[in-house]
Amino acid sequence: MPSLKLEKMTMISDLPQDLVENVLSRVPLMTSMRKVRSTCKRWNALSRDPDFAKRFVKGLSTLIIMRSEFRLWLMRVDFQGSLNNKYDLDVAPYVKEGKLTSLNNSDPEISKVFHCNGLLLCSTKDNRRLVVWNPYLGQTRRIKPRIAFHKRDLYALGYDVNKNQKILRFLDDNTTFRNPYFIYEIYDLKSSSWRVLDVNADWEIDYYHRGLSLKGSAYFFAKEKMEWDGEEEIDVTDQETFLLCFDFTRERFGPRLPLPFHSHAEETVALSSVREEQLAVLYQGDSSCLVEIWVTNRIEPNAVSWSKLFLSVDIETLFGPHLFHFAGGSFIIDEEQKLAVIFDKDEEEMYNKAYLIGENGCYKTLDLQEDTYHRAETGEFTSMPLVCSYFPTSVKIQQRARRGKRKERDY
Repeated sequence: MPSLKLEKMTMISDLPQDLVENVLSRVPLMTSMRKVRSTCKRWNALSRDPDFAKRFVKGLSTLIIMRSEFRLWLMRVDFQGSLNNKYDLDVAPYVKEGKLTSLNNSDPEISKVFHCNGLLLCSTKDNRRLVVWNPYLGQTRRIKPRIAFHKRDLYALGYDVNKNQKILRFLDDNTTFRNPYFIYEIYDLKSSSWRVLDVNADWEIDYYHRGLSLKGSAYFFAKEKMEWDGEEEIDVTDQETFLLCFDFTRERFGPRLPLPFHSHAEETVALSSVREEQLAVLYQGDSSCLVEIWVTNRIEPNAVSWSKLFLSVDIETLFGPHLFHFAGGSFIIDEEQKLAVIFDKDEEEMYNKAYLIGENGCYKTLDLQEDTYHRAETGEFTSMPLVCSYFPTSVKIQQRARRGKRKERDY
């Protein structure tokens, strides 16, 4: 009787390593990672491997996260394609990957987001939740307040020299003159505890001026604090403006860092990062269509130096008279192509817009979508489109040490 030869069926888990990596590198980033991880243990382990994440991200175009209508969207930006098609207004410089998976299997409305080293710190529109989130790993951690969160809270996420992750929360609310409200505190994720900071601030930061993270420290656009008696008007044109850094290792604010321009209230100033190594700042005066963007040569908690002007464009010749909203102005740049994409609203503040500007007359205006939460209805500046550069990472959110193994949740 002839013997039967059975051929072994090739399983997904048996595929060669290089083929698996090639397959995973073509998967839409994060929007499908949960399905990848549930395929088999090997794919799950590979998707979380730091070396794979680095190789995967290295070949990607610029990634950003945009908050629109209080939801977070992952987007790719193709500056090279925009340059090659600069006169074709139908060719967008971005591709929307999709909405990021929800937090804790709900769908909260996110009003603020702060990016640091691939982690997102998100606060909800109802001011009841503060969550640290790694969308790439699908890991979250909810932070409970020491004192109830406030709609004018400012937050920052960073880490100290030992890579311990920490959250800065501060509130300087003097809108009610007779009852000002001040909170300065820091949360240590490793110890799961809040500590009150001793801060004697001679400066102020508007709640709509979000900061950014560089090398674990947080930077903010700040201005000199001016005494107000609740009646007499203050001349803000002489008010000093500067950068301010919070050092998570020393757990304190540093000295005032000079800007390459002078600005005052209701002028547009916005911060952005360049490869998480340099800081870029955008400035537009309240009566000028000239947009200037500067980039740092050196940026440290106690020192800053600026390169020559990165970009200076009179947008009136491109789009007509337009002033970017002083509470908006999120932007990203590409150093090689000398291009910038600025995210803002239309004049009625109902539609999100993207403006691509560059040297030699390269420009586009792009309609993103209608924002049903526009400021005329909400009265909140947080309805402005908010954009930050994003770098996926396999860095895990620190958890407080506990007995036994803590099961990692994948949302």
